[in-house]
Amino acid sequence: MKIIKTNWINIVGVFIAAFLYAVILNMNDVNVSRNVFQSILPALMLVCLFGFMFWVFFIVLLIILDLLLLVKSRSKLIGKILIEWLVISSPFIYWAVMYKEWIFVIAVIAFLITQMMRIKNINKVLQ
Repeated sequence: MKIIKTNWINIVGVFIAAFLYAVILNMNDVNVSRNVFQSILPALMLVCLFGFMFWVFFIVLLIILDLLLLVKSRSKLIGKILIEWLVISSPFIYWAVMYKEWIFVIAVIAFLITQMMRIKNINKVLQ
């Protein structure tokens, strides 16, 4: 169960990447003149409120796949982490292409990076 606690890396990493992307997106809007502070609130609303379904889906899948892949057998950890990334990222990649919402691409890339960072923490937990 300690492996599931390492998911904070994924949640925080994806949140920060999506939030920074949303702030930059708000600042680059040519129709509205905003400064950094005025871009933070809409970015928070976008990532937290509009992205609520994303977060629920993301966290539930993380927990389910951790229970199925990592808790029972800890061999081939890198392969299992990459399978977890691929399974969870697939719907978001589809949404990015279908709806041209590039924030999902940023989230998927951040998720891959945080998955690789998570391997070190999982190895610490297993020792």
